[in-house]
Amino acid sequence: MNLVKKSLLIISLFLLIINIVIANTYEVEALTLKEMQEKTEEFLTTGKEESGSIKTDGIFDDLVGMGSILTTIGAGVMVAVTLYMGIRFITATPEAQAKLKQQLIGLVVAGFVIFGAYFIWKIVINIVEKF
Repeated sequence: MNLVKKSLLIISLFLLIINIVIANTYEVEALTLKEMQEKTEEFLTTGKEESGSIKTDGIFDDLVGMGSILTTIGAGVMVAVTLYMGIRFITATPEAQAKLKQQLIGLVVAGFVIFGAYFIWKIVINIVEKF
């Protein structure tokens, strides 16, 4: 056996021995059914005593902000992809330009989806805020 195989064998055996030693020294603390029930009851009573009401006043402001952030990211990606594809279109051969035109159709559809979803989001938020 060459040196690399011997080294791998020694390292593997060493790791196996360490694993066996660690596995034998680990202790598991088992609870009885009564102890589990007591801990569960304690957990539930603590939750009932310390729970407060949930405030929903600022939720819609956060949601509108999140929609704006996602739309901004989408618009940034649209600008970057449009620039990239425009440069590729200018430098491409006529056959490659035909393929890029098909991809540009997908880009336009993606733009409608991004901005359409934002406007639908705004309409839903405005309707829900009134109720």
